[in-house]
Amino acid sequence: MKQTFTLLTASLFMLIALNSKAQDAADTDGDAPAKLKSYIGIFGGQSRALSDFKSTDYSNPKAGFAKNGFIMGIDGAVYFYKHFAIGYTVSKQDQGNLTIDDDQIISQGYTDDFKADGSTVTADKRYRSYNVLLGPQYTFVYHRLRFDLRASAGVIKSTATPSIAVSIQGVKAQTDVFTQESSKGTALAYGGSAAIRFDMGSGWDLMLKGNYINSKGPNIATTGRTSNLGRIVTKQPITEGQIVFGLVKEF
Repeated sequence: MKQTFTLLTASLFMLIALNSKAQDAADTDGDAPAKLKSYIGIFGGQSRALSDFKSTDYSNPKAGFAKNGFIMGIDGAVYFYKHFAIGYTVSKQDQGNLTIDDDQIISQGYTDDFKADGSTVTADKRYRSYNVLLGPQYTFVYHRLRFDLRASAGVIKSTATPSIAVSIQGVKAQTDVFTQESSKGTALAYGGSAAIRFDMGSGWDLMLKGNYINSKGPNIATTGRTSNLGRIVTKQPITEGQIVFGLVKEF
């Protein structure tokens, strides 16, 4: 995780260095762009589950069975020197709940692992979370277009994950129903984003933005187990790719 974040940040600053040289040349020729202003905006779009987070592989304890869902939030940046800014994002996303097919996959997996007569899986609640991310941003300018590149770090606050109750039939070692509890944990996260903003005039911009967020995710607890056979989830990694559209106000 730290190596990936370092690579994202290093790549960002390499692009900044190259563009700064080109910009200095333009400034010398008297063709300097308008001064960039800090901004804040609102956005909405789709948050797509990626990697282990979207996997439906029962044998993979990191598989989250997460779905694509809606995201909404606030995004902004404060410029402190020319094209350099500190950017921030606060978002709320929903990555869905388990489907009947997911229940059947998990049920069959436990039945096989326990060598049971059968098993019943009952899922409740959804993946819901808040992301709070902050990081360095650099903006390229071309006429009325703004291209924002940002590396971010922060936290993911889970307000719910699916709760999964499992009943095993015909196994004396596990007669009680055991439950993978819903988590409200907080975990560190890192990511990066690229955005295009179109200057509509009067300090208003339209924004199209792509985000990538990765986290080891919240801890997951299971209660009621009297046997350690079968799938055991202790942490749920979260990986999200997000495409959002927003309205921005400069100040």
